[in-house]
Amino acid sequence: MDTCGLIAEYNPFHIGHQSQLQMIRDHFGKKSGVVVCMSGPFCQRGVPALLDKGVRTELALKMGADLVLELPHIYAASTAEQFAEGAVKTLLATGVVRNLAYGTENPDAHEGIKQLASLLADESEALGQLIRDKVAQGMGFAAAREEAVKDFTHDAHQSRLLADSNTILAVEYEKALLRSDPIPTLALPLVEKEKTSATLIRDRVQDAFVSKERNALWTLMNELNPSLPPASVASVMDALSQGKGFLTEEMIAPSLFLAPVFFDREQLLSIKDMRGGLGERLFNAIRHDPANIMADDSTRPYDAFVRRVATRAHPASRVRRAILAAAMGIKVDDPAYMKGPGYIRVLGFTRQGKRLLSYMRHEARLPIVMNASDFRGLDDESARRQAELDLQAQALWNEHAGQRQKGEFERVVRTIR
Repeated sequence: MDTCGLIAEYNPFHIGHQSQLQMIRDHFGKKSGVVVCMSGPFCQRGVPALLDKGVRTELALKMGADLVLELPHIYAASTAEQFAEGAVKTLLATGVVRNLAYGTENPDAHEGIKQLASLLADESEALGQLIRDKVAQGMGFAAAREEAVKDFTHDAHQSRLLADSNTILAVEYEKALLRSDPIPTLALPLVEKEKTSATLIRDRVQDAFVSKERNALWTLMNELNPSLPPASVASVMDALSQGKGFLTEEMIAPSLFLAPVFFDREQLLSIKDMRGGLGERLFNAIRHDPANIMADDSTRPYDAFVRRVATRAHPASRVRRAILAAAMGIKVDDPAYMKGPGYIRVLGFTRQGKRLLSYMRHEARLPIVMNASDFRGLDDESARRQAELDLQAQALWNEHAGQRQKGEFERVVRTIR
C-alpha cells in the first residue's frame, strides 16, 4: 500500500483542504493511505483551534484522510521550523509513511524549494552570519533570512520563495526530511486561496458570535458556504448555536494574562520566545496597566493588543506564541524539548486507516497512544512532559470552550466506516 503523509491544522477545515486530499488520492490512487498529522487544541500561530480536535478529525476522515494523528502541543504552537520538525518526525516514526505532500503557493518550484531547504539545512557560517546581522538591524527572522538568502545566492527568485507562508512551511518540511529520513515529496497548489483564508474565516466567526444582530448566524452561514464544505459549515454552526464547543483567541485571552509569570520579570524572561526584548515589552505593557491592557472598543481587543506589542523583530505570531507559552509555563529549557516527539497519538481512523494502524503496531519507532490513559505508561522524561502539556492545553481549551465536563481521559478515538 502506498502511503502519503500530510501536515495540517484544519482551523477550520475548508474547501482548499478538501481539494488537497482529493489531489493526493488522484496522484497515489484510491487504495493509497493518507496519514494526517494535525495540531491539537492550539495552532502554530499561537491561536486556539476554532473547533475541538475530535470534530476536526472526523471532518478530515470524511473528506479523505485515513488516519489522523495529533501533533504534540510543544510543536504545534511553535516556530515554523519546530512545527515542521515535530510533524515530520511524528509521521516518519509511524514506519508506514512513504511520501509527504504539502501545499505551496509555488508548486512549480518544487525543485527550488528542495534546493533552498538543502541550503538552509546545512547552513554555512557565512549565511548564518548574514542572517544574524540582519536580525541585529531590527528585521524579523523571516524577513532577515529571505534577504540573507538573496544576498548570499544572488538569486532573487529563489529567495522570494521565503516570502509566502505556505512555501516557508514547505521549505521547513524539506529541511526536516533532510535531517531525518528523506522520502519523496509532492508539492500541491493552493486551491482558491482567496476564498479560504482561515484567519478571515475565524475573524468572521468571532464577529458573528459577539454580534447583536438578529440574523447574525444566518448571515454567517451563507458567508461560509462558498469557503467550507457543507459538513464543516454544519460543525461551525452547530457549535455556535449551542454556545459551546468552539473557541476564539478573544474568548481565551483575558485568562492568559492571569498567570503570575507576567508580573515577575526574571521568570518571564525564562519563557520560550521571550528573548530579544519581547519579554521586556510584555512585562512593561502588562505591569503598567494590567486592568486595561485589552481596553479597546473593537470586537478583537486581544488582536489589537498583540499588534501594539509586535514589531518587525517580534511579529504578531511570535507574540501570541510567547503569551501562550507564558500562560502554560513553558520555558526555554523545558524538558519537553530534550528529544523529538515522544509518542504517536491516534485521534481517528477509517477502515483503511485501521489497516495502517495494524502495520504501525509492528513498524512504529515510538509508543502508540490510543487514549490519554496510555500516557501513564510513558517511561521517558521528555515524552511525559510533552504529554503533560498536551493535557494542560486541552484542559485550557475545554474550559474556555464550555466543555469543562469533557475530560481528555474520556475522549474516544474517532472511527469512520
